[in-house]
Amino acid sequence: MKILFKNKTKYSKEIYTEYLNFHRKKYNFSYKLYTAFIIFLILLCVTMQIKYHYYTLAIIMCVALTIFFLWQFIHPEYQVAKEYQSDKIANENEFTFIFYKKHFKVVGKKQFSDCKYYELHKVFETNNFFYLYLDKNHALLLKKEGFTVGNPEEFSTFIKKKVLWKYSKFKDKKNVL
Repeated sequence: MKILFKNKTKYSKEIYTEYLNFHRKKYNFSYKLYTAFIIFLILLCVTMQIKYHYYTLAIIMCVALTIFFLWQFIHPEYQVAKEYQSDKIANENEFTFIFYKKHFKVVGKKQFSDCKYYELHKVFETNNFFYLYLDKNHALLLKKEGFTVGNPEEFSTFIKKKVLWKYSKFKDKKNVL
């Protein structure tokens, strides 16, 4: 199989922080809107239970509200802290991304993965990176200057064709090279 593109990106705290900033800018509003909506619904249920004197259910729903609140605000921070301490970031592991016509491979120090393009959730291009989202919260980070085969402009055209409606390009005015 012919290698169309090859990218080597070293994951570091700085790169991961840049990804987190992008992710928060992209999804923060919808995340907060969803959280506010669910909290509103639970509070509405609590008030209805109190109105009809079902205090046990009201207490159970208050516990559910507390658990939901903690899950929405503390769990993401825990996940980020855990990721910062992971082997790939703490040891600044380098990953090689090899792109073929129908799939791509991710090769790390201890792992190897094979992925089809249709399995990607979203693809975002910024001034410095390509973020290939595997799901709503996990992405592969490809640094634009890390291409050893091909270049970022050709890769942008290539990946845009492979994922069709899942591709978006963002320009961050303060990080223009």
